[in-house]
Amino acid sequence: MENKTAVQKTEREQARRKLEKQEWRISELDRIIQQLYEDRVAGALSVERFTRLSEGYEKEQADLKQSAEELRGVVAEAEAQTVNVQNFLKIVKKYTEPTELTPALLREFVEKVVVHAPDKSSGHRTQRIDVHYNFIGEVDFSPEFSRYSKTTTA
Repeated sequence: MENKTAVQKTEREQARRKLEKQEWRISELDRIIQQLYEDRVAGALSVERFTRLSEGYEKEQADLKQSAEELRGVVAEAEAQTVNVQNFLKIVKKYTEPTELTPALLREFVEKVVVHAPDKSSGHRTQRIDVHYNFIGEVDFSPEFSRYSKTTTA
């Protein structure tokens, strides 16, 4: 999820930068077209030259406006997807790092709990508890595989 979020952020930032460049170019083309018109009115450009230049600039501007609109959609979608990922992670975190053990959480994730008889052979009372999860069965949380032990000391 972190990798996907990072990739989405990079893509969103690239799209945002490209959109800013295109919007700047669109406004620059407005100024260029206005200057062309003023040059034509002042007689500095022939009608033919004015027509050819203005058509090229207007076509470029229309293409940029269409591309900018598509990029706005991409940026908006990426931002919405980022919010969706964050909401999903909140839900996952609620279940992977619960603050309390609720009946609903138990029913969703736990198939059964096996509590073994206490063992006093080491001089301390220890009791092993096995948790069998739905769909995946028992997960070994012994010290060899995890920093958490499923053996509790009483």
